[in-house]
Amino acid sequence: MEKENEIQRNAPHALLSPPEILNSLGKIFEDADHLLNGSKDLNELDSQLRFLAGKKGKLTEILHNIHSFTPEEKKIIGSESNEIKKKIEGIYKNKKNELINASHNEYLLNRNRIDLTIPGVYIERLHTHPITAVLEEAADFFSSMGFEIVEGPEIETAYYNFDALNIPPNHPARDVWDTFYLLNGLVPRTHTSSVQIRTMEKKSPPLRVIAPGRCYRYEAVDATHLFMFNQMEGLFVDKNVRLTDLKGILEETVKYLLGAKKTRFRPAFYPFVEPGLDLDIECSFCGGKGCGICKNTGWIEVIPCGMVHPDVFKYVKIDSSKYRGFAFGMGFDRIVMLKYNINDLRLLYQGNLDVLSQF
Repeated sequence: MEKENEIQRNAPHALLSPPEILNSLGKIFEDADHLLNGSKDLNELDSQLRFLAGKKGKLTEILHNIHSFTPEEKKIIGSESNEIKKKIEGIYKNKKNELINASHNEYLLNRNRIDLTIPGVYIERLHTHPITAVLEEAADFFSSMGFEIVEGPEIETAYYNFDALNIPPNHPARDVWDTFYLLNGLVPRTHTSSVQIRTMEKKSPPLRVIAPGRCYRYEAVDATHLFMFNQMEGLFVDKNVRLTDLKGILEETVKYLLGAKKTRFRPAFYPFVEPGLDLDIECSFCGGKGCGICKNTGWIEVIPCGMVHPDVFKYVKIDSSKYRGFAFGMGFDRIVMLKYNINDLRLLYQGNLDVLSQF
């Protein structure tokens, strides 16, 4: 009798009938739904799963003595227990994913949390380089007057850089440009006038174009000269174009870019224009009194210009009896110097932020 009581204590569910076991299984599922979904973290979740469906859990405890039932009862109880075990594992899996996502979101929230009491960090306001800024300003100005922006190669043939601009071989004017010559016979362009030739070859008049870009010349570096500089050339070709048109456009240009109040035009020689002119403005450094920048003349040369030479039109097969045009070119580095009263061109290329941040 005592031995039977001991067996009964060690196997508390052994004497349950099949209906009672099925009810117990249902109760275990209800407990699992409540306990698993109520878990606060992964450790608690795993502990609850072991308590309910582990090797020594409540579900295993009920099925411990299933061998005492008939085959038909075993089949019913086994099928029900497997179904409940799958449901419990499904609840466990969903809750685990929920806790992992919540933990990750909390981590991201803490990592990206903003403390509004911490003093802010100064963010430096970025700006374009002064040469780029003035170049864009000039491009916008000429675009508003109907000029198209065109570009060409920086490494040119002698034909486009000289010949087609009415500067044939052995012409003394070639020495004026202090040209670099490459071993393959090409040249780093000395001016963007070569782009004008390429444009007139491709397009028929009327033409209004500006050609900004870098140019190269073999010059000694000083306060007003560099071996590389930025230039913008302009070309206007149409019927009945007159010198007064050139004068009006360039006077408005220096007023817009430099605020020039006094200007003058002087005769000058350039092989690709006839007549050739230089547009000067009153020196902004000395107010016309004379200084080292203007070489004590009170004036600064800003824009070489003139009417396109008929021989240039011959190279690009434009009828000079029908069309006329004018061209001009400005060294943009020097325009920036005048606009911001910079007395040394090299300051724009040294990358010194103490200088560049002033503009």
